[in-house]
Amino acid sequence: MNLNEDSLQKIAELSRLKIRPEEKEAALADFNKILEYVDQVKGLDVSSIGEDEIYFQHENAIRPDLIGKHLSREEIENLRPFFSKRIFRRS
Repeated sequence: MNLNEDSLQKIAELSRLKIRPEEKEAALADFNKILEYVDQVKGLDVSSIGEDEIYFQHENAIRPDLIGKHLSREEIENLRPFFSKRIFRRS
């Protein structure tokens, strides 16, 4: 599937992009590359991969939610010289 200028204009309007006339050719090429990649991904054979395998192959990379050492209010106030009235003021 290749986009034409009309399709590009519709996409630009829907996504609220302003594509200048001198950018149209490059934008069309970029969008068409994206669509080619999507077509390649659609063509992959994933029938040998079970649904469970997709979700449980990886460990959770998020840190554990444990309470540890924390800074006191005074330590936080000393870190920021513009701290006043319980809020940080921008410098």
